[in-house]
Amino acid sequence: MTERQHNFLRAWFGGLPTATKMLLILGAALLPLLVISVLASVDSARDSRSNAIAEAHTNLALSAQRLSSVINRAALVVRIASDAVRRPESAAAACQHADAQLRASGSPPLRFLLYDPGGGVACPPLAVSPSPPPRVAPGAASAALIDDQGELLRIWLFDGAGRPLGQIDFPRSSLEAAANLGTTSQPTELELVVDNAAMRLFASEPGQQALGGVVLNEPITASGVELRLHAAAPSMTWAEVAMIVLPLLMWLLAAVVGWLVVQYLLLQPLLRMQRAIAAYEPGESGFERPAVHSAAREIDDLGNAFAEVTRTVARHEAELEAAVERQTKLVREVHHRVKNNLQVVASLLNIHSRSSVSDEAAAAYASIQRRVDALAVVHRNHYAELEENRGVALKALVSELAANLRATAPTGASGMQIRLALEPLYATQDVAVSTAFLVTEVVEFGMLCGARIVAIALEPEQDGRARLVMESEVLAGQITCSPDVQERFDRIISGLARQLRSTLERDTEAGRYSLTIAVVDRETPAVP
Repeated sequence: MTERQHNFLRAWFGGLPTATKMLLILGAALLPLLVISVLASVDSARDSRSNAIAEAHTNLALSAQRLSSVINRAALVVRIASDAVRRPESAAAACQHADAQLRASGSPPLRFLLYDPGGGVACPPLAVSPSPPPRVAPGAASAALIDDQGELLRIWLFDGAGRPLGQIDFPRSSLEAAANLGTTSQPTELELVVDNAAMRLFASEPGQQALGGVVLNEPITASGVELRLHAAAPSMTWAEVAMIVLPLLMWLLAAVVGWLVVQYLLLQPLLRMQRAIAAYEPGESGFERPAVHSAAREIDDLGNAFAEVTRTVARHEAELEAAVERQTKLVREVHHRVKNNLQVVASLLNIHSRSSVSDEAAAAYASIQRRVDALAVVHRNHYAELEENRGVALKALVSELAANLRATAPTGASGMQIRLALEPLYATQDVAVSTAFLVTEVVEFGMLCGARIVAIALEPEQDGRARLVMESEVLAGQITCSPDVQERFDRIISGLARQLRSTLERDTEAGRYSLTIAVVDRETPAVP
């Protein structure tokens, strides 16, 4: 068997139901016993048939021997008498002597006639009516005929030149007495056959019923007479058929019983247990074990073990829920503390900004306050997304940040517009912080340099990336700004781009800066 065929058979057998596998395995295990039992029964039937055929041969040989003895003795008497008839002085005595011997050979007595050398009837003058002898081939010693009624066997005797010597008539009753088989152990029929004519000699009908038979032939004389025996030599009797069928039925019964035991005492209870386990939902009051009636104690132990596991899991889930609740409370407390600290820092910066003696110091404090506000916005949005754990919503973050920047814009930049075109994307906290600082730097740069419009766009790309695009006329160099502010802006946004693991693409002619950022999710629109 090739490896491919082996793998196919293994896959086919593995896909069968367990009960079917058990049926096949048990049937294969019991198959040798079935074969041995059937072969023993068949051999027994063959022995019975052989014995019956041997008995039929013996009966046929005995009957043929008896009939041959009767016919040959009568033929010998007629041939001796025929020789004496050819001598006139002893013809009458020869006829009388032959008649006496043939009358004494059986009952009813055999009838005969002799032919003289001229072909006429020599003796007895009135014993039988002469019948024209058939033509025979030179060297033939005899010829035979059975009459149409099957009641008489007639035999003609010839000399070496083919001339008739005599005629003998054998009644059926005398032949029947000679061929009688008596009592036989099997149904038997015996008949004498010459050409197509037959004479029934013996028939026995014991009570035994047969399923088949044999036909045997045995030659009696050289004249073409045969003894045919019909004997019941059954291939098997009903008892022998039962002996063959019974192991097969027992084999089938054993396989079916094994299949029923596995199916209803093992697999059905396991199936009910499996359905109950599949229907069990964690968090329920408990596992309700189904009522399983099985002789296998291990199935009950399996149900009890699973019920114990569900109770253990329920305890662990309760402990985990309590731990998660404690952790959530702790995170909320930390969030409130961080938020309060950021608010305190922003308030201190605002106080110092108002009390500053110069416009430069006030602008510096305002710039620092904007970055603290940006960090607070990121922290607030990050905490808001902790429940869903999808990351920080960049659209909400940038929108809130833009609103705060408008609110804290200096007097000279109060008319500057901030246009947003943002897709609903999510990012990690690190990416959100760097993005918030980058947007703050660009918007503040526009405020300090007198820009009229700052446009922020966020578009999704492939492989978990998105492109952040910032446009303004101040980025195109159309508005002259302080060299210190310009240098600081370039240095800061380059560093933020490196933190985002991206390359800042500058298009000074169009006034557009862009770079790619990593995103983790995209918001699915709500179905109305």
